[in-house]
Amino acid sequence: MHFPAADDALEPRATPLYAAAAGLSATNSWTSINGFASARVYTSVEEEYKAASEDAALVDLGPMRRYTLRGKDAGVILSRLTTTPVAEVAVGESARGLILDTDGFVVDFADLTRLSDDLYLLTTATPVDRRLQLAARGFEAEALNVGAMVAALGIAGPLAREAASAAGIDLLSADATAQGRVRGVELAIRPVGFGAAPGVEIMCPADEALVVFERLRRKRPLPAAGLEALEILRIEGGVPRVGVDFAGADQAGALSERRLPNEVGLPHLAPPNRAWFNGRRAMKSAPSSGRYLVVLSIDSDRAAPGAAIYAKGEAVGRITSSAFSPRLRRVVAFAELAATALDRPLEAAIAGPARAPARLHETEESRRAGVFRENLKTATESGRSSV
Repeated sequence: MHFPAADDALEPRATPLYAAAAGLSATNSWTSINGFASARVYTSVEEEYKAASEDAALVDLGPMRRYTLRGKDAGVILSRLTTTPVAEVAVGESARGLILDTDGFVVDFADLTRLSDDLYLLTTATPVDRRLQLAARGFEAEALNVGAMVAALGIAGPLAREAASAAGIDLLSADATAQGRVRGVELAIRPVGFGAAPGVEIMCPADEALVVFERLRRKRPLPAAGLEALEILRIEGGVPRVGVDFAGADQAGALSERRLPNEVGLPHLAPPNRAWFNGRRAMKSAPSSGRYLVVLSIDSDRAAPGAAIYAKGEAVGRITSSAFSPRLRRVVAFAELAATALDRPLEAAIAGPARAPARLHETEESRRAGVFRENLKTATESGRSSV
């Protein structure tokens, strides 16, 4: 699951689950995501993080953008628009990828689920209506923005499946998307990840959202997790945020502000040795900024976004997002660093002139990226030796 940036809309709209979420909010602390109201904290960050990382917690996923593509060319369109391995995705399966511009720079995340032979669900962090319309021109498929038609309720945590099953939502039998009618409500449920925590996503018609929410809460009064608790899990899992940790190519100004998949730590989501996708060829020759997003663990209980990162007294980067991890008992942070600083001892500015030791922190995404880079290097060297 990717995480969109806050947009601070002046009059955010209500998601289908807003009434239920507001009823659980003891802090009345809200922000705006894609123009929709989203809770920062319901009760306390510590309680919500503990529930989502050790048990289960409810998450309103209404602010995410969702589109369906139906038709014989739907797969072809998505193969061009996204880097997801569409041809390898069977019915019920999901795949992650990116949306790149024609120059190979990252525009957005793409989460793809194949619901039937010719029907796909595309979930993105930000609206991509225009790109989808352009990609569909000349092909036989219908693209539809279904964001206002469906509600999406997440359950984050290692006991997410058990919580859904206890409420009678027992469609999950494997790591695949399942669809069906449960007590008169049409549902689709699929496994997703919330950064460092596993989970599930339950989708239903928007007007049935509160019914599904109450069924889950009636069987077991699960707490809700707000953005601040999810932010800790996100950074722990190594998932960057568009608009926070890096600017999407459509929003970036100068070319130097745009980022390649490898520069945001996600080369495995845009493999150049896989089938063709938009920006693939350009990505190989696009100019690098020489800066890379990494996750750091910092020996401190605070480190603010924007704070400088130093190597032997020289400023080599800055923090883009940060949070205190109760599990690690220190700050975890995304930072953009100069390539020359990746193997040097680091320090983070924490308050005034004070600095704290910082080190690269391995995450699930960084492990996947490392394996991909090594496999790609081996394949390239093998190809050269056979010539």
